[in-house]
Amino acid sequence: MPPAVPRRRRARPVADAPLDALLAGTTELAKGWLLALLETEPLRAAPSILAGGLVSDGPRLCEAAVRALRSDAELGRLASGGDLADLAARSGALAGATEPGAAVRAVDALGGVLWAALRDQPSGQDAELIADLSERLGLVCEVLRAAVLAPPVAAPTPLPAAVPDAAPVGEPPAPVAGPSAPVAEPAPVAQPSALVAEPAPTIAPPPAAPQPVRPPNGSVLWREALDEEIGHGRTTPLSLLLVELEDANRVTAAEDEADAQATFDEFARAVRGVVRSHDILVRELETRAWIIARSTARAAASALGARVAEAVGAQTSWRGAPLSASVGVAVLGEDGTTAAELVEAAEEARFAASASGTDLSR
Repeated sequence: MPPAVPRRRRARPVADAPLDALLAGTTELAKGWLLALLETEPLRAAPSILAGGLVSDGPRLCEAAVRALRSDAELGRLASGGDLADLAARSGALAGATEPGAAVRAVDALGGVLWAALRDQPSGQDAELIADLSERLGLVCEVLRAAVLAPPVAAPTPLPAAVPDAAPVGEPPAPVAGPSAPVAEPAPVAQPSALVAEPAPTIAPPPAAPQPVRPPNGSVLWREALDEEIGHGRTTPLSLLLVELEDANRVTAAEDEADAQATFDEFARAVRGVVRSHDILVRELETRAWIIARSTARAAASALGARVAEAVGAQTSWRGAPLSASVGVAVLGEDGTTAAELVEAAEEARFAASASGTDLSR
């Protein structure tokens, strides 16, 4: 395995990039995105892609993504709490995606279209600038992936309709407007007999104590497990590893669903075979897994990531050729103190590993 490279800085906004031509051609970018989706998805998915809303809102999303390359403020508009967060969350739906894996593939397809457009610009000859744009585009795509995978916000429960006050005792009820109709006399209220015991009031059982939630694979709620680990007042180190299979889009584009799934299951088996018993492994997507490594500092986490990458390369193959996995490592205290900070640091480290051609970035 090639030697690991130092962990790179956060992808900076590339304010000096000449992106005006892309901003003026967002409709063409959206067309390219549509063609990329139609090319990679099965033919039977074409009607849902065409009906997904990309034609109406695709140019707007492309413009927001290009602007986010230049500015952190524009990137924040796409993140949770931003005024374009809803648009970002619908990135998969615009492409007709109905499940998380398809939504992530739609974001990846958009990233590929934007990357091709960036390389076609005059700035594509500037190696330093194109490297910065590559890192920044990776960060923009991660924000969009997080948006499409975030659980939907529950709608507020409507308040019950107001109930009019009861009429005072002894007074008739207020008349109700409407066609005249005979009104039934109220039935006399039976008085309780001294010989009949009143029924005992029903006592509701106490509510059951809440049970700890261990979210299922594929759910972004796994972060609750990370929050729980961080909140334990730890006296031992804790690391977070992100493992992602490279070239997964190539597999899904060339194989039918069953054969692609078999390859992805090999990836999952390779990762499971290396993870230790005291770690927490979550397979967020078919080609993407998180490892919460307990009692693990940076050196041990990097060694674990190297073993995972080696296991994937040794076991996972496609048409006889080995596939590889890129791994990002983040350490509690060094790379962040909250779950969100560790996730972001691991995402950036994994992207740096993928962009640099190494298996592992630490």
